[in-house]
Amino acid sequence: MAYETAVKNNLRMVDAWVSKKIAGSMKRHPRLSLRNPEACSLSKATAFNKHNADTCFDTLNTAMIRNPSFGDGSKVFNLDETGLTAVQSLKRVIAQKGCKQISSVTNAERGQLVTTCNIICARDHALPPAMVFPRVHFEEHQEAPSA
Repeated sequence: MAYETAVKNNLRMVDAWVSKKIAGSMKRHPRLSLRNPEACSLSKATAFNKHNADTCFDTLNTAMIRNPSFGDGSKVFNLDETGLTAVQSLKRVIAQKGCKQISSVTNAERGQLVTTCNIICARDHALPPAMVFPRVHFEEHQEAPSA
């Protein structure tokens, strides 16, 4: 990207940049490494912000004050729902060494998704994951009865 920016703006470049048509060297930045990012939908990436996190913890605090039995954590659960697909391919990115989680925004509309829900208790109990597979051949008798 640095090379392309330099070319577009007619900036002076090092001869190695011009001959290789690429900028820089990872050797000059030993704290960086080339990594494969994890998929992260745009809605999830933009929803995780200070305001939403503060609102979540304020609501949890209010619930724990109203119900003292929540204090030991045995009745506090977290559910995380995610869509898994077999057709994603992510490009590698440069990140700081030692960084454990690298994400990249992806389009969740490609291929068939399998919805997976993971549930864990604050006291370290976990339920087995629940997976929802898409139906291949939907038939009327498979429809859930109306309430």
